[in-house]
Amino acid sequence: MRTFRQPGHIHILHLDDEPIILEITRMYLEKTGKISVDTTTSPQEAIKKLSSFRYDAVVSDYEMPVMDGIEFLKEIRDCGHDLPFILFTGRGREEVVIRAFNNGATFYLQKGGDPGSQFAELAKKVLHAAGQYRTKQKIHHLYQIFQALREVSGTLHGDEEIERKLQNVCRIISSGRGYHNVRVVIFDRDGGVRSVYHAGLESRINDLITYLKAGNRTSCTRRAIVQSLEPVICEPNQTCMECPLYPDHQGQYALTMRLEHAGEVYGVLSVTLSGDYASDPDELAMFSELCSEIAYAIHHYALEEEQTAMEALMGTSRKLHIINSITRHDIRNQLTIQMNSYELLLECAEANPEIRPYVAAIGSSINSIHEHLVFSDVYQKIGIQRPRWLSVGAIIEGITCSHEFGDLAILHSTGMVEVYTDVMFGKIISNLIENAIMHGKRVTTVRISFMEEINGGVLVVEDDGVGVPDDLKEKIFERGFGSNTGLGLYYTREILGITGMGIAETGQNLKGARFEIHIPKKGYRIKNGHDVSGRISLPVSEG
Repeated sequence: MRTFRQPGHIHILHLDDEPIILEITRMYLEKTGKISVDTTTSPQEAIKKLSSFRYDAVVSDYEMPVMDGIEFLKEIRDCGHDLPFILFTGRGREEVVIRAFNNGATFYLQKGGDPGSQFAELAKKVLHAAGQYRTKQKIHHLYQIFQALREVSGTLHGDEEIERKLQNVCRIISSGRGYHNVRVVIFDRDGGVRSVYHAGLESRINDLITYLKAGNRTSCTRRAIVQSLEPVICEPNQTCMECPLYPDHQGQYALTMRLEHAGEVYGVLSVTLSGDYASDPDELAMFSELCSEIAYAIHHYALEEEQTAMEALMGTSRKLHIINSITRHDIRNQLTIQMNSYELLLECAEANPEIRPYVAAIGSSINSIHEHLVFSDVYQKIGIQRPRWLSVGAIIEGITCSHEFGDLAILHSTGMVEVYTDVMFGKIISNLIENAIMHGKRVTTVRISFMEEINGGVLVVEDDGVGVPDDLKEKIFERGFGSNTGLGLYYTREILGITGMGIAETGQNLKGARFEIHIPKKGYRIKNGHDVSGRISLPVSEG
């Protein structure tokens, strides 16, 4: 029994009680290279074949022992099969022809005469009838696709939760569409399986979910993840044996495409269908559009979810900011009182040496409280505003215009790169430049550059000073290290960490400091526009 269709071929079922006629007819028709023929001598078996395979036409004899050709025609019409029916018989009576057409026959062809001419005529009628039937079927099928797309679009833009939407989408595109085993697999941020939505998989869905959540990927899914422009087509003999759906896929083609929007892959859509549809350009175009619709809906939902979480976080942050501001204000007032009292105690200690150690301890405590206040004041500003896209070149130009760095030369080749970061990013750059001047001792030039690597981008700030000793390369990022360092490298690392960036000192001691800011792939972009790369030399300060 035939299990799958050959794309581009006309598939017919030929019924005749003479096996030799069946074999000769099959040989002649298949010589055209366009027709595939299944044969049977039994009307009952023919009806079973019609129920298990989608044929394009039926060719039938008239006189047969159990059931004549017209009774067979009535039987298949009663079963709901509307495919073309060609009566190919040796009987030429007029009443047989009339009965055949009255019961829905497409063509009537009498056996006999020159075999070559006879079978050429039969092939012509088969191709003509099947071609018209396929055109009619395709129009109906494309209409179903269009209706499904409309319904899917309406569902995806409705008010339901995304989970219910995706389940309804599976139901819509499997109902009356010729699709089987529809499934939408959604990935989490780590590439694992977050959820599976399906239709037509009721008996095997648990096996599939277990298989996927164990970290496995079907071959069609693996191919779809790396092939973004068009659906992946798997023929029946390409179905992976290890897939839990393998028993259901036999005889079926599979279409799989990744769900991608704005460069983000959210999952895959997979369906099984017949070979004719799998190779149809209109079908593939509609399937791609369907995947785009689903991907956009998931993307939109993810943005809304992120926006809601961000608004909640910002609301909490604002409340904490207010509380911290009030608390610091009260502490600062109390600290002012303590500092005034401390000044009086210092005067008393001049005349009373025995209390000097206690006064010194009080002074140390006051200084510690003051340092904590400064720390909380700076730290509170980190992350208080939402990250945004900032031009590195514009930041550097702004720093050089608003700061006086003496005769220091600043060279930068950051091009048109923008980074997604905290608004205090400009302070990070200026702080690194100030650190170079303060600790580099002999610094004359600071170079700022950007380069792309496999895992993301790297912004480099380096100088020609004395560098950082190897044993201090990590300590300089600790809280409280050094003094008079402005924003401080501890805060620098904290600010960068808000958007997944990192910083490390990678220079050679005595050859200059080199700070590398590592930026994740989604944390930078190359903006079209004016290239701000170039050399900026600042005038010598006269003040």
